[in-house]
Parts: sequence; C-alpha cells; structure tokens
Amino acid sequence: FQQQFAEWQGRKYALAFTNGTMSLSAAMFAIGLGMGDEIICPTKTYWGSISQAVNFGASAVFCNINHKLSMDPEDLERCITPRTKAIMVVHYYAYPCEMDKIMEIANKHGLYVIEDVSHAHGSKFKGTKCGNFGHIAAMSMMSTKAFAAGELGMIVTDDRKLYERALAY
Repeated sequence: FQQQFAEWQGRKYALAFTNGTMSLSAAMFAIGLGMGDEIICPTKTYWGSISQAVNFGASAVFCNINHKLSMDPEDLERCITPRTKAIMVVHYYAYPCEMDKIMEIANKHGLYVIEDVSHAHGSKFKGTKCGNFGHIAAMSMMSTKAFAAGELGMIVTDDRKLYERALAY
C-alpha cells in the first residue's frame, strides 16, 4: 500500500503510521526539529498539526490565515525568526495553500516545509497534487477523511534522508 500510495501521490517514498498525528510527528523528527526551534503554523488548524513540536522541545509561531482559511503568505515573513526551522502548511477543507509563494519564502530563508494534507487528499494547486510541494508531507487517513483507510497516517517525500529518518522514528 505504501508503494501504491507513493505512486498515486507522485512521490518517491511513502511510509504509513498508526494515525495522522504520528505521521506529523515523524515528519517533524525527519527534518530534525529540536530544542529551541520554532515551527510556523496557521492559526486555523487541528491541534495535531503542531502540538507534536512540543515533544521535541520546539514551539509554534502562528501565522494569520486568508479568506480560504489557509496560511496567508503575506503574513508569513513576519513570523520568521532566527529560531525558525520549518513551516507547517495545512491545506484545510481541500483548499490548497498558495504553495508557490510559501515555497519562495521558505527557500529564501532556508526553511523546511511540511505539508499537512489531512483535509486535501487529491486536491491540486496549479495542476499539482497537494503534498508534492514541501520537503515532506504528512496526513491523516482516518474514517472521516476524503481518503479514508481506517485509523492511518502517512508521510510522503522525495528525499531519501527524510524518509529514512521518518522510518527510524
């Protein structure tokens, strides 16, 4: 299933977890989120998207949302500090975030991007599936999600190092 899901998603690697929260935690571990780091997340999200950062000694910084309830790229740079390690975007209600602008800012500042695709399986931004823009994507596939597989979580990435760190987690 992992191999088939990676192919469906258009990524090289997929790794299943017990639930979406654990997949988000594995993504944070994979990028090396640690003590004193900050992760930027949208003000509108499920607690699991960022609460796991506390387990690694990191903290959340909240970015304002736009009219689509997703991270507002116009507010993103305000949130970046010297301690920022990553940006956690959430494609809420299947509305894709403005990934071109977010990735441009992330690349400018050398930040990882984790996509939470729990509410957007199969959604596309400019013809590309959500989960294919960031360095790693994590998602829930519980019974109430668009892509339901019981109580399941999944990460996808093209980066072998991130995949192996998630596997070690």
